[in-house]
Amino acid sequence: MITWQRRVLLRFVAVVQGKLARHPFRPDVALRNASMRAAHRRGAAKADLMRVTGLSAQTVAKALAGKPTEQ
Repeated sequence: MITWQRRVLLRFVAVVQGKLARHPFRPDVALRNASMRAAHRRGAAKADLMRVTGLSAQTVAKALAGKPTEQ
């Protein structure tokens, strides 16, 4: 079962991705990636992160590893 912390973090990731990360300058991609790492540390699966953000498995894996992402 997903804890309330995971739900909140997954929702935050989705909001950041949907509203902010599409900005042409993308200053918030680091925030999105950090929130994805926080959600993952608290038990959110990579599949959940991919589902709520619409990002590819490779992009999610890069973000979780702390590597720069294109999106």
